[in-house]
Amino acid sequence: MTTHTIVNNDCLVELRKLPDASIDLIVTDPPFNIGKNYRTYKDRRTQQDYFAWCELWLVECVRVMKDGAALYLINYPENNAYLLPFLDQHLTFKRWMTWHYPTNTGHSKTNFTRSQHSILFHIKGKKPLTFNKAEIALPYRNPTDKRVKGRIAAGSPGRTPDDVFEFNIVKNVNKDKTEHPCQLPVPLVATFVLASSNPGDTVLDPFGGSFTTAVAAKMYGRNSISFELDKEFCEAGRRRVAATQTGLDI
Repeated sequence: MTTHTIVNNDCLVELRKLPDASIDLIVTDPPFNIGKNYRTYKDRRTQQDYFAWCELWLVECVRVMKDGAALYLINYPENNAYLLPFLDQHLTFKRWMTWHYPTNTGHSKTNFTRSQHSILFHIKGKKPLTFNKAEIALPYRNPTDKRVKGRIAAGSPGRTPDDVFEFNIVKNVNKDKTEHPCQLPVPLVATFVLASSNPGDTVLDPFGGSFTTAVAAKMYGRNSISFELDKEFCEAGRRRVAATQTGLDI
């Protein structure tokens, strides 16, 4: 059995209650400061105030991470570009990754259509606590190559996924779409949960939202802690997590 704690409160308040070095993995998708209707949270700050606020909760995230624990920070590229130098002062940079999604929204007469979020992958310290290649391995692209045949014969599970992930956005017509305005696809988050944690570990999401991180954690036998300001989102999240089955394939 795993435990999945959902707390209806400000993440800064709750993060400060967590012990040092108590979290195995953080996967989070904070507000992007673009005016989304999160009801309780006002998603429109000055740029200076937004990044100052991000630094406050990121410092707490660093504090609660175990040595070697991973952080996956999902945001728009223009936001992560500002946050990357700050994170590099506290954590070890591993990769700038991209979630690409085919979309029919966001078209502009004066700009290119947005079809991506960026993902900053950092670890605390120099050596990752966990990286389970076998859990996320994909089939080799050239299985008939002599060298690849040798790797397969030696028991290699496949190739490590690329740093560009292609999953569709969770649309309103999706059967598992919640009322939250921003919902990550489970397979995207599950990739990070499987790669950077083990069964029984604790996964933290300071911005619970639709609670996809908690869902992915439960699916694969991890514990989770999630914070969320809005009471109704919390109630919906508890129902969603309770209904989640374990041991499914991504």
